Amino acid sequence: MEKGIRILFRELGPVKTIEFFQRMGINKGNSLKEIESITKKLSKEEILEKIRKARK
Repeated sequence: MEKGIRILFRELGPVKTIEFFQRMGINKGNSLKEIESITKKLSKEEILEKIRKARK
């Protein structure tokens, strides 16, 4: 599960990954905790850049 989330995050970015989970009906449980475990490895600048790219 964690590896899959990491790949989605890398390919889609944080915003689109969350949108994907919501569309799939995955908005309960520990998915937020798993996403946080991935994003804590990134700097604030890296996260902001990924969000900017996902918005385009």
